[in-house]
This record gives sequence, C-alpha cells and structure tokens, in this order.
Amino acid sequence: MKSKAGFLGIGFFIIFMISSCHQQDDFTVLKGPYLGQEPPGLIPEIFAPEVSSDFKYTFCSVFSPDGNEYYFAAARSDDDKAGIFWMRRMNDKWTKPEPAPFNSPEIDHDMRISADGSKIFFQSWRPLPGSNTPDKTGCLWFSVRHKNGWSEPQPVKCGGKILRAGYPDISRNGILYFSTRDTNTRNVDIHCSRFINGTFASPENLGNSINTEYIEGDLCVSPHERFIIVACWERPDNTGGGKSNLYISFRHSDGTWTKLINMRGPINTEHIENCPTISPDERYFFFQRFDGIDKSETFWVSTEILEALKPAGIQ
Repeated sequence: MKSKAGFLGIGFFIIFMISSCHQQDDFTVLKGPYLGQEPPGLIPEIFAPEVSSDFKYTFCSVFSPDGNEYYFAAARSDDDKAGIFWMRRMNDKWTKPEPAPFNSPEIDHDMRISADGSKIFFQSWRPLPGSNTPDKTGCLWFSVRHKNGWSEPQPVKCGGKILRAGYPDISRNGILYFSTRDTNTRNVDIHCSRFINGTFASPENLGNSINTEYIEGDLCVSPHERFIIVACWERPDNTGGGKSNLYISFRHSDGTWTKLINMRGPINTEHIENCPTISPDERYFFFQRFDGIDKSETFWVSTEILEALKPAGIQ
C-alpha cells in the first residue's frame, strides 16, 4: 500500500513499528480452505474479519500454492511498523497470526510467493548486507523454502544491482514484475525483469499502455500473464475522488498490453483501493480498501467480475 512515493519509503505505513507478538485471547478457530470463509460472489466482501479485527491495518493477502499458508501485512496501530504475519493450516485448523519467520524489526510487506511455492519475494527496509543501518527507501528481498522452513532473506538483484522497488509479483514463467522509479523519466512505473541464465536481467519498463505521468504502484499479474492489475494514484479519472483506484490491463496474443481500464464500482469507491492479489487457483481477487483515516481491511471478490472488463478481441 503506497502513497505517492509508495515503495520508495513515503507510504502511510512507514511510521509503523511491529508490536510484540500479541495474540487474541479469544481467537476464533478457523477451519477449511481460505480460512473457512464463505466464498464471495460479484460483490466484494471483507475477508476474514476474525483476523483483521485484531489490527488497524491489513493488506497484501497471499496464500501459498497449496492453500495451507496465509500471509498478510498488518499493523495494530499508528505507532506500529507494518510487518508480515502468517497463519498455517494444520489438521484443517488455522493457527493464530504470528510474525512470519523472515520478518524483521523494520518495515516488511508487499509479499508474493512463486507458483511452485519455492520462493517468497517481499519489500523490506531492513539493513542491506554489510550495513547495520535500516535502509531508507526499501528494497526487494527473497527467501527460499527449505525442508525446515524459509532461508535467511537476501536482496533481489536485477542486472547485478540491488533492486530498489516495491510490490513484486512473479509469473509462472519466472518473470518478476514490480514498481520502481524509471531511470529515464523518473516516474514511478511498472517494470519487469526476465530470469535469464540463473539471474534477473536489468528492469524493462512495461511501456505507455501501463505507465503514465501519474503513479503506478501496487500490482498483481495473473499467473499466466493474461492480465495485470495496478493501483494508480491521483489520476483524474479515479472514481469518487479516491487517491488510489485499481485499474486492469489485458494482454494481447502478441504480448502487448491494452490501455489500463478503471475497474470502477463495486471495486473502486471514494476510498483508497490498492494492494491487489489473485488467489493461487485464480478464483478470487483480493484488494485493500482504506478510508484514509481509521482503518483498512482486505476485501475479496470472485474473479468472474474481471471478465466483464475484458475488451472485445481479447481471449
């Protein structure tokens, strides 16, 4: 979730610090897929209020490919830094939220798990290797899943350089998408990096079908790259005067993208909508809605709602 400079460190979660590992004494036992929630239809619904009620801010909902782990970013108050929490499904019951194993004392959020479940990518302000000082702008990091858990995180490098970016997503083909400042225009744009010969190549700007003079920040890409959803800040066509709306672009058969389409109601409102994610089975679309003052919550809706936005001629 980002303000105008978002992932670069000027988001509204920058002032938060992770509180101690406080848990709800009256935590409700949740059972079954998707935390036992009743699946939504074409009207967005709050996801897992039993979980979000213990936090002031929740965002970035991510499930592991097997559906047995749930990760989300959260802060309990305006005095807390945003951190990454997780829950596990054990004997069909979900554990209470607790800080993820790779979480740090600094700001951590914007996570994504690769399609095979072997890696998790996220943004962090933790000190870079060789430094004892928290990073000032935030970089992308990743951990590798081992038999006994997640590895020690390492910074992501693209073209041999540590990647200062936010809100990563990775396709089934291993292409890494993220939001960062373009070196030529200095605009905050969506980029991608291809995994070639064991390393991520230099970032590529997705072009003017996706990127504009405004802020393109939070994003998600469908696993097969059929579409991309982007949170766009302060565009004149944002609905209801909202500072951030969600837009979608569909991919042509030749690999080019359609112009971004405002997703409008019932997804976009007069509030701030961002932090889009797609469930591993591609059946549900998650996003955050923030009133700008008191609380943010995660909503989910059937991905069938996306079909109505598809332009003619797109398969």
